[in-house]
Amino acid sequence: MPATLINSPSSRLSQCVICAGLIAVLLHSLFSTASRADETLTGLRADVRTPPEEDDDSSPKDDRSDSGSSWDDDAYEDDAYDEGDSDGSFLGLCALAVASPFWGPHMLMMDSFSRPGYFAHYPYQYDVGYMLIDPAEAFGLDGPCQPRPCALRVRGEVGTGFDDLDWIGGKLLIDTSSRWGIDSDVRYVREDLDASRDSLWLGDANVLFRFAQSEFLQFHTGLGMNYLSDTVGSEFGFNFTYGFDFQPVRPLVFSAELDLGTLGHASVVHVRTTAGVVYGPGEAFVGYDLYDIGSTQIQGLAAGVQIWY
Repeated sequence: MPATLINSPSSRLSQCVICAGLIAVLLHSLFSTASRADETLTGLRADVRTPPEEDDDSSPKDDRSDSGSSWDDDAYEDDAYDEGDSDGSFLGLCALAVASPFWGPHMLMMDSFSRPGYFAHYPYQYDVGYMLIDPAEAFGLDGPCQPRPCALRVRGEVGTGFDDLDWIGGKLLIDTSSRWGIDSDVRYVREDLDASRDSLWLGDANVLFRFAQSEFLQFHTGLGMNYLSDTVGSEFGFNFTYGFDFQPVRPLVFSAELDLGTLGHASVVHVRTTAGVVYGPGEAFVGYDLYDIGSTQIQGLAAGVQIWY
């Protein structure tokens, strides 16, 4: 896209309108669902550290013997074979649909694992997007770009649920031209009670793989661990992560992330989406963050700064 079009007044106005609309939608969803915290962190600890109750009820067993059965194996043999073929086809379609978040972006972006991806210093350094796909400069040829084989991002933020809960957090992400990377997210969550204050640490750490990439859109997934730490001790669990970064037009950056896993005896769902504006290597962002751990929810508005390097 030509720089004159990107920097035109109408384009800047439309970008401001988009950002204002996103913020309005986020605030509406927050105020419409937020509820007053009532010892939320105490409930969170109970969800994580209390084993689930065992169900002592046992279902009656089917004691029918073969002699008492009226099934005719010969009569149903062909039907069972046909049903097996149908079940196999159905399971294949289900597997294809479940895997579509992985192969879909890769195909739609016409990505190839044989084409290396390098990084600019920051989004829109070279006017278009963030990544440099198969750049000639990476092979010693002359060109206007300076591709980097490694990228680093550091994020700091504050968050609030518009009640007695708030948090301070940060994230470190390292990405490479080999498509492998790591990330670690940590936050200090505190809750104001009637006569005291409660707090704990939440976070995760993951090994990432960038399975789809283009100049302006990057998808990643990975596996790692969740953790909780407080004055009592630490709890750990499994984590699966999936997310993307989108740089559609200067100076906008959109990011989204989904985490699914466990923490102690509780299940974990973490959803996060942000919209940011970059100026050089710095990005100011605002977004929505939701942690659903067991029966406890920590959600609210997150805002902060991210440095691309």
